[in-house]
Amino acid sequence: MKKSQRKFIVFTSLIGVLTVTSALLLAFAPAPVSPDAANSLYAIEAPSSLDVVFETKAPTVSGRWKYIYIRHTRTPAGNALTLGQSSHGMGDHFVIGNGEGCIDGEIQIGQRWNQQLSALPPVSGATIDKDCVSICLVGDFDRAVPTPTQLHRLSQLVRTLQGRLAIRADHVLLLDLPRSAAGTGKYFPTSAFGSELLP
Repeated sequence: MKKSQRKFIVFTSLIGVLTVTSALLLAFAPAPVSPDAANSLYAIEAPSSLDVVFETKAPTVSGRWKYIYIRHTRTPAGNALTLGQSSHGMGDHFVIGNGEGCIDGEIQIGQRWNQQLSALPPVSGATIDKDCVSICLVGDFDRAVPTPTQLHRLSQLVRTLQGRLAIRADHVLLLDLPRSAAGTGKYFPTSAFGSELLP
């Protein structure tokens, strides 16, 4: 009788410990990955073509996009998940990392691009055309320059979008808005970047 009672206590204790452990694991589990980071393209082992950005859930319609808008986060670090903390999720179509919060040159593709939805205006209150493809670079370019890898990947992404969507260089928008996340910042190399665009 005593032996079977001991087995019952050990078995019950084991079930109790497993139940408590499972509950703790569920309670402390990280939140599911935000849908705002639908896909990432890494600078390491970068494909020679970025045509993969057009493999979207909703098809890319010819003539839908007329502008490309580029801005900075005005923060030293970030990624699609941290930028998508509002109730509306990430407002930009693409985020390009600087090595702080995501890999330097990593292109994170947001759900707005995947669904072919218009971008949201930055929190600074500036407006954005509904036909703009919005690209956000992580960094504060009022204090520092973008990384060389960021600039390379930005040029590659913008030229890919220009080529497929027939967007002229004068429709690539770099706004000079001091101390605003709606602009590119005073240290963004506007002239050098402009020279790399398709006509």
